[in-house]
Amino acid sequence: MKFITLKENLKDGVLLVEKNTGRKTTLPILSTILCTAENGKITLTATNLETAVEVWVGGKIEREGRVAIPARVLSSYISLVGGDHITCSVKNGNVEFISNTGRTVIHGQTADEFPLVPQQTESTRFNIPGSVLQASLRNVSIASSVSDIKTEIASVYISLTHQKATFAATDSFRLAEQQVSGVFGDKGWSQSFLLPVRSVNDLTRLLEHDGGDVVVSLGAGQVVFQTKRFRMISRLVEGSFPDYQRIVPVAFTTEFTLSKDILLDMLRVAGVFVGKLSDITFHINPHDKKIEVRAQNADVGENQVHANTPVTGKEMTISFNYRYIMDGLQNMSGDVFFGFASPEGPLLMRSKDDSSYFYIVMPMKI
Repeated sequence: MKFITLKENLKDGVLLVEKNTGRKTTLPILSTILCTAENGKITLTATNLETAVEVWVGGKIEREGRVAIPARVLSSYISLVGGDHITCSVKNGNVEFISNTGRTVIHGQTADEFPLVPQQTESTRFNIPGSVLQASLRNVSIASSVSDIKTEIASVYISLTHQKATFAATDSFRLAEQQVSGVFGDKGWSQSFLLPVRSVNDLTRLLEHDGGDVVVSLGAGQVVFQTKRFRMISRLVEGSFPDYQRIVPVAFTTEFTLSKDILLDMLRVAGVFVGKLSDITFHINPHDKKIEVRAQNADVGENQVHANTPVTGKEMTISFNYRYIMDGLQNMSGDVFFGFASPEGPLLMRSKDDSSYFYIVMPMKI
Protein backbone atom coordinates (compact mmCIF):
# COMPACT_ATOMS: atom_id res chain seq x y z
CA MET A 1 0.00 0.00 0.00
CA LYS A 2 1.21 3.50 -0.77
CA PHE A 3 -0.56 6.84 -0.97
CA ILE A 4 0.15 10.58 -0.69
CA THR A 5 -2.20 12.99 1.05
CA LEU A 6 -2.29 16.37 2.77
CA LYS A 7 -1.29 16.08 6.41
CA GLU A 8 -4.28 18.13 7.58
CA ASN A 9 -6.71 15.88 5.71
CA LEU A 10 -5.21 12.76 7.25
CA LYS A 11 -5.10 14.39 10.68
CA ASP A 12 -8.78 15.39 10.53
CA GLY A 13 -9.78 11.89 9.45
CA VAL A 14 -7.75 10.17 12.17
CA LEU A 15 -9.14 12.41 14.89
CA LEU A 16 -12.70 11.75 13.69
CA VAL A 17 -12.46 7.96 13.81
CA GLU A 18 -10.10 7.60 16.79
CA LYS A 19 -12.81 8.13 19.41
CA ASN A 20 -14.76 5.24 17.93
CA THR A 21 -12.04 2.70 18.62
CA GLY A 22 -12.65 0.04 21.26
CA ARG A 23 -10.85 -0.33 24.56
CA LYS A 24 -11.37 -4.07 25.14
CA THR A 25 -8.04 -5.65 26.07
CA THR A 26 -9.35 -9.06 24.95
CA LEU A 27 -9.61 -7.68 21.40
CA PRO A 28 -6.57 -5.43 20.86
CA ILE A 29 -7.42 -5.06 17.16
CA LEU A 30 -10.30 -2.78 18.23
CA SER A 31 -7.76 -0.20 19.39
CA THR A 32 -6.49 0.18 15.83
CA ILE A 33 -7.60 2.20 12.81
CA LEU A 34 -7.96 0.27 9.57
CA CYS A 35 -6.35 2.22 6.74
CA THR A 36 -7.50 1.13 3.29
CA ALA A 37 -6.34 2.39 -0.11
CA GLU A 38 -8.60 0.70 -2.66
CA ASN A 39 -10.83 1.56 -5.61
CA GLY A 40 -9.51 5.10 -5.77
CA LYS A 41 -10.44 5.89 -2.13
CA ILE A 42 -8.42 6.25 1.07
CA THR A 43 -10.65 5.07 3.94
CA LEU A 44 -10.05 5.18 7.69
CA THR A 45 -12.23 2.80 9.71
CA ALA A 46 -12.70 2.30 13.46
CA THR A 47 -15.16 0.20 15.43
CA ASN A 48 -16.02 -0.67 19.02
CA LEU A 49 -18.42 -3.42 17.86
CA GLU A 50 -21.44 -1.24 18.74
CA THR A 51 -20.72 1.39 16.11
CA ALA A 52 -18.37 1.62 13.17
CA VAL A 53 -17.17 4.79 11.46
CA GLU A 54 -15.62 5.16 8.01
CA VAL A 55 -14.06 8.48 6.98
CA TRP A 56 -12.84 9.15 3.46
CA VAL A 57 -9.61 11.09 2.95
CA GLY A 58 -8.56 12.68 -0.32
CA GLY A 59 -5.19 11.75 -1.78
CA LYS A 60 -3.27 9.97 -4.54
CA ILE A 61 -3.05 6.17 -4.37
CA GLU A 62 0.10 4.67 -5.88
CA ARG A 63 -0.37 1.12 -4.60
CA GLU A 64 -3.51 -0.45 -3.15
CA GLY A 65 -3.56 -2.23 0.20
CA ARG A 66 -4.86 -2.39 3.78
CA VAL A 67 -3.25 -2.21 7.21
CA ALA A 68 -4.39 -1.75 10.83
CA ILE A 69 -2.49 0.95 12.75
CA PRO A 70 -2.59 1.53 16.56
CA ALA A 71 -4.94 4.49 16.95
CA ARG A 72 -3.22 6.16 19.90
CA VAL A 73 0.20 6.15 18.24
CA LEU A 74 -1.14 7.29 14.87
CA SER A 75 -3.20 10.07 16.43
CA SER A 76 -0.28 11.38 18.50
CA TYR A 77 2.08 11.27 15.53
CA ILE A 78 -0.19 12.94 13.01
CA SER A 79 -1.11 15.70 15.48
CA LEU A 80 2.53 16.65 16.08
CA VAL A 81 4.37 16.04 12.80
CA GLY A 82 5.28 19.03 10.66
CA GLY A 83 5.02 19.53 6.91
CA ASP A 84 2.19 19.77 4.41
CA HIS A 85 2.17 16.36 2.75
CA ILE A 86 2.40 12.79 4.06
CA THR A 87 3.48 9.73 2.10
CA CYS A 88 2.24 6.51 3.69
CA SER A 89 3.49 3.07 2.63
CA VAL A 90 3.53 -0.46 4.08
CA LYS A 91 6.66 -2.59 4.08
CA ASN A 92 6.83 -5.98 5.80
CA GLY A 93 3.88 -5.13 8.06
CA ASN A 94 5.39 -1.81 9.13
CA VAL A 95 3.78 1.51 8.18
CA GLU A 96 6.21 4.17 6.99
CA PHE A 97 5.25 7.84 7.03
CA ILE A 98 7.44 10.36 5.22
CA SER A 99 6.79 14.08 5.70
CA ASN A 100 8.68 17.23 4.77
CA THR A 101 10.38 17.08 8.15
CA GLY A 102 11.26 13.43 8.61
CA ARG A 103 10.48 9.71 8.49
CA THR A 104 8.49 7.61 10.97
CA VAL A 105 7.79 3.87 11.15
CA ILE A 106 4.82 2.48 13.13
CA HIS A 107 4.35 -1.24 13.66
CA GLY A 108 1.12 -2.26 11.98
CA GLN A 109 -1.18 -5.25 12.33
CA THR A 110 -2.68 -7.45 9.66
CA ALA A 111 -5.92 -6.08 8.28
CA ASP A 112 -7.42 -9.58 8.17
CA GLU A 113 -7.96 -9.47 11.96
CA PHE A 114 -10.01 -6.27 11.78
CA PRO A 115 -13.77 -6.89 12.25
CA LEU A 116 -15.91 -6.71 9.15
CA VAL A 117 -18.05 -3.57 8.93
CA PRO A 118 -21.70 -4.68 8.48
CA GLN A 119 -23.32 -3.97 5.12
CA GLN A 120 -27.04 -3.40 4.65
CA THR A 121 -28.81 -5.36 1.94
CA GLU A 122 -32.31 -4.02 2.49
CA SER A 123 -33.17 -0.68 4.06
CA THR A 124 -35.59 2.21 4.26
CA ARG A 125 -34.00 5.56 3.48
CA PHE A 126 -34.66 9.22 4.12
CA ASN A 127 -32.63 12.45 3.96
CA ILE A 128 -32.21 15.12 6.61
CA PRO A 129 -29.90 18.19 6.76
CA GLY A 130 -26.85 17.45 8.90
CA SER A 131 -27.16 20.68 10.89
CA VAL A 132 -30.79 19.87 11.74
CA LEU A 133 -29.97 16.30 12.76
CA GLN A 134 -27.04 17.41 14.90
CA ALA A 135 -29.01 20.15 16.70
CA SER A 136 -32.01 17.90 17.30
CA LEU A 137 -29.93 15.06 18.74
CA ARG A 138 -27.91 17.42 20.90
CA ASN A 139 -31.00 19.20 22.23
CA VAL A 140 -32.64 16.01 23.49
CA SER A 141 -29.71 13.72 24.35
CA ILE A 142 -28.99 15.72 27.52
CA ALA A 143 -32.08 14.02 28.99
CA SER A 144 -30.97 10.46 28.12
CA SER A 145 -30.05 8.04 30.88
CA VAL A 146 -26.32 7.50 31.42
CA SER A 147 -26.95 4.01 32.79
CA ASP A 148 -27.29 0.93 30.57
CA ILE A 149 -29.59 -0.83 33.04
CA LYS A 150 -32.61 0.27 30.99
CA THR A 151 -31.30 0.44 27.43
CA GLU A 152 -34.54 1.87 26.07
CA ILE A 153 -33.95 5.13 27.97
CA ALA A 154 -30.17 5.11 27.43
CA SER A 155 -31.08 6.14 23.90
CA VAL A 156 -32.80 8.75 21.76
CA TYR A 157 -36.22 7.95 20.32
CA ILE A 158 -36.56 9.02 16.69
CA SER A 159 -39.98 8.91 15.04
CA LEU A 160 -40.69 10.02 11.48
CA THR A 161 -43.77 10.57 9.37
CA HIS A 162 -44.22 12.07 5.92
CA GLN A 163 -43.73 15.67 7.09
CA LYS A 164 -42.41 15.51 10.65
CA ALA A 165 -39.47 14.11 12.59
CA THR A 166 -39.68 13.81 16.39
CA PHE A 167 -36.68 13.31 18.66
CA ALA A 168 -37.16 12.51 22.36
CA ALA A 169 -35.13 11.33 25.34
CA THR A 170 -35.73 10.76 29.06
CA ASP A 171 -33.94 9.41 32.11
CA SER A 172 -37.20 9.24 34.14
CA PHE A 173 -36.35 12.50 35.94
CA ARG A 174 -36.52 14.76 32.90
CA LEU A 175 -37.70 14.65 29.30
CA ALA A 176 -36.81 16.55 26.14
CA GLU A 177 -38.59 16.59 22.79
CA GLN A 178 -37.64 18.27 19.51
CA GLN A 179 -39.90 18.35 16.46
CA VAL A 180 -38.66 19.13 12.95
CA SER A 181 -40.77 19.82 9.87
CA GLY A 182 -39.67 18.52 6.50
CA VAL A 183 -40.30 15.87 3.87
CA PHE A 184 -39.00 12.52 5.05
CA GLY A 185 -41.00 10.02 3.02
CA ASP A 186 -44.11 9.39 0.97
CA LYS A 187 -47.59 10.09 2.30
CA GLY A 188 -48.58 7.50 4.87
CA TRP A 189 -44.93 6.59 5.50
CA SER A 190 -43.70 6.29 9.10
CA GLN A 191 -40.69 4.88 10.94
CA SER A 192 -39.41 4.90 14.51
CA PHE A 193 -36.28 3.56 16.19
CA LEU A 194 -34.09 3.87 19.27
CA LEU A 195 -30.50 5.07 18.76
CA PRO A 196 -28.09 4.33 21.66
CA VAL A 197 -26.92 7.53 23.34
CA ARG A 198 -23.28 6.56 22.75
CA SER A 199 -24.01 6.46 19.05
CA VAL A 200 -25.82 9.79 19.34
CA ASN A 201 -22.72 11.38 20.88
CA ASP A 202 -20.48 9.90 18.17
CA LEU A 203 -22.79 11.11 15.42
CA THR A 204 -23.14 14.67 16.73
CA ARG A 205 -19.34 14.87 16.96
CA LEU A 206 -18.95 13.68 13.36
CA LEU A 207 -21.57 16.16 12.15
CA GLU A 208 -19.61 19.08 13.58
CA HIS A 209 -17.35 18.72 10.56
CA ASP A 210 -20.00 17.99 7.94
CA GLY A 211 -23.08 20.17 7.55
CA GLY A 212 -24.41 18.67 4.32
CA ASP A 213 -27.36 16.34 3.90
CA VAL A 214 -27.32 13.01 5.73
CA VAL A 215 -28.73 9.88 4.11
CA VAL A 216 -30.22 7.68 6.86
CA SER A 217 -30.71 4.00 6.01
CA LEU A 218 -32.73 1.82 8.37
CA GLY A 219 -32.17 -1.92 8.22
CA ALA A 220 -32.74 -4.94 10.44
CA GLY A 221 -31.35 -3.99 13.86
CA GLN A 222 -29.06 -1.28 12.57
CA VAL A 223 -28.96 2.19 11.03
CA VAL A 224 -26.46 3.86 8.69
CA PHE A 225 -25.77 7.61 8.53
CA GLN A 226 -23.86 8.70 5.45
CA THR A 227 -22.58 12.04 4.17
CA LYS A 228 -20.08 12.97 1.48
CA ARG A 229 -17.31 12.59 4.06
CA PHE A 230 -18.21 9.73 6.40
CA ARG A 231 -20.37 6.69 7.00
CA MET A 232 -21.43 5.59 10.48
CA ILE A 233 -23.12 2.28 11.27
CA SER A 234 -24.82 1.74 14.63
CA ARG A 235 -26.86 -1.03 16.17
CA LEU A 236 -30.36 -0.12 17.29
CA VAL A 237 -31.79 -0.62 20.76
CA GLU A 238 -34.49 -3.26 21.06
CA GLY A 239 -37.53 -2.49 23.16
CA SER A 240 -40.15 0.23 23.45
CA PHE A 241 -39.65 3.85 24.42
CA PRO A 242 -41.90 5.03 27.30
CA ASP A 243 -45.26 6.52 26.35
CA TYR A 244 -44.09 9.95 27.43
CA GLN A 245 -46.95 11.98 25.96
CA ARG A 246 -49.18 11.12 28.92
CA ILE A 247 -46.88 13.02 31.32
CA VAL A 248 -46.62 16.17 29.21
CA PRO A 249 -48.71 18.76 31.05
CA VAL A 250 -51.42 20.54 29.06
CA ALA A 251 -52.56 22.89 31.85
CA PHE A 252 -50.58 24.75 34.49
CA THR A 253 -51.28 25.79 38.06
CA THR A 254 -48.62 28.52 37.89
CA GLU A 255 -46.70 30.00 34.97
CA PHE A 256 -44.37 32.86 34.08
CA THR A 257 -42.08 34.02 31.28
CA LEU A 258 -38.63 35.47 31.88
CA SER A 259 -35.55 36.28 29.83
CA LYS A 260 -33.11 33.38 29.46
CA ASP A 261 -30.20 35.66 30.37
CA ILE A 262 -31.88 36.77 33.61
CA LEU A 263 -32.71 33.18 34.51
CA LEU A 264 -29.13 32.05 33.84
CA ASP A 265 -27.72 34.87 35.96
CA MET A 266 -30.02 33.93 38.86
CA LEU A 267 -29.24 30.24 38.61
CA ARG A 268 -25.48 30.70 38.32
CA VAL A 269 -25.44 32.69 41.54
CA ALA A 270 -27.63 30.12 43.28
CA GLY A 271 -25.46 27.33 41.89
CA VAL A 272 -22.53 28.46 44.02
CA PHE A 273 -24.53 27.50 47.12
CA VAL A 274 -26.22 24.25 46.10
CA GLY A 275 -25.80 21.30 48.46
CA LYS A 276 -24.87 17.69 47.80
CA LEU A 277 -28.25 17.03 46.17
CA SER A 278 -27.77 19.99 43.77
CA ASP A 279 -31.20 21.25 44.81
CA ILE A 280 -32.55 24.76 44.30
CA THR A 281 -35.96 26.05 45.37
CA PHE A 282 -38.24 28.32 43.36
CA HIS A 283 -40.64 30.53 45.28
CA ILE A 284 -43.16 32.04 42.86
CA ASN A 285 -45.33 34.89 44.12
CA PRO A 286 -48.10 36.11 41.76
CA HIS A 287 -49.18 38.89 44.14
CA ASP A 288 -45.73 40.53 44.22
CA LYS A 289 -44.93 39.50 40.63
CA LYS A 290 -41.69 38.01 41.85
CA ILE A 291 -39.62 34.88 41.14
CA GLU A 292 -37.17 33.91 43.86
CA VAL A 293 -34.50 31.20 43.63
CA ARG A 294 -33.02 29.86 46.86
CA ALA A 295 -30.03 27.61 47.52
CA GLN A 296 -28.41 26.47 50.75
CA ASN A 297 -25.26 24.55 51.60
CA ALA A 298 -24.40 23.77 55.21
CA ASP A 299 -20.67 24.02 54.46
CA VAL A 300 -20.76 27.14 52.29
CA GLY A 301 -23.75 29.33 53.11
CA GLU A 302 -27.02 30.31 51.50
CA ASN A 303 -28.32 32.53 48.74
CA GLN A 304 -31.59 34.09 47.67
CA VAL A 305 -31.87 35.86 44.33
CA HIS A 306 -35.02 37.24 42.72
CA ALA A 307 -36.44 38.87 39.61
CA ASN A 308 -39.73 40.60 38.89
CA THR A 309 -42.08 39.40 36.16
CA PRO A 310 -45.85 38.87 35.76
CA VAL A 311 -46.98 35.51 37.18
CA THR A 312 -50.23 33.71 36.39
CA GLY A 313 -51.78 31.26 38.85
CA LYS A 314 -51.15 30.29 42.44
CA GLU A 315 -48.25 31.02 44.78
CA MET A 316 -45.85 28.07 44.82
CA THR A 317 -42.67 26.79 46.42
CA ILE A 318 -41.02 23.89 44.60
CA SER A 319 -37.51 22.39 44.33
CA PHE A 320 -35.55 21.03 41.36
CA ASN A 321 -32.13 19.70 40.48
CA TYR A 322 -30.05 22.75 39.60
CA ARG A 323 -28.10 21.02 36.82
CA TYR A 324 -31.24 19.73 35.15
CA ILE A 325 -32.69 23.24 34.92
CA MET A 326 -29.41 24.62 33.55
CA ASP A 327 -29.21 21.87 30.91
CA GLY A 328 -32.65 22.73 29.61
CA LEU A 329 -32.00 26.47 29.46
CA GLN A 330 -28.89 25.99 27.32
CA ASN A 331 -31.07 24.87 24.40
CA MET A 332 -33.46 27.83 24.56
CA SER A 333 -33.31 31.44 23.51
CA GLY A 334 -35.01 34.74 24.17
CA ASP A 335 -37.81 34.70 26.72
CA VAL A 336 -38.41 31.32 28.36
CA PHE A 337 -41.79 29.99 29.49
CA PHE A 338 -41.95 28.10 32.82
CA GLY A 339 -45.17 26.17 33.38
CA PHE A 340 -45.74 24.28 36.66
CA ALA A 341 -48.37 21.53 36.52
CA SER A 342 -48.81 21.46 40.32
CA PRO A 343 -46.75 21.83 43.53
CA GLU A 344 -45.76 18.16 43.14
CA GLY A 345 -45.91 17.91 39.34
CA PRO A 346 -43.51 18.49 36.47
CA LEU A 347 -42.15 21.77 35.17
CA LEU A 348 -42.36 22.39 31.42
CA MET A 349 -39.84 24.78 29.90
CA ARG A 350 -39.74 26.11 26.33
CA SER A 351 -38.77 29.22 24.41
CA LYS A 352 -41.71 31.63 24.24
CA ASP A 353 -41.42 31.95 20.45
CA ASP A 354 -40.51 28.35 19.61
CA SER A 355 -42.93 25.53 20.33
CA SER A 356 -40.89 22.90 18.45
CA TYR A 357 -38.80 22.09 21.54
CA PHE A 358 -39.78 21.53 25.16
CA TYR A 359 -38.01 20.25 28.24
CA ILE A 360 -39.69 18.76 31.32
CA VAL A 361 -38.18 18.32 34.79
CA MET A 362 -39.67 16.44 37.71
CA PRO A 363 -39.49 18.18 41.12
CA MET A 364 -37.30 16.99 43.98
CA LYS A 365 -38.71 15.88 47.31
CA ILE A 366 -36.50 17.53 49.91
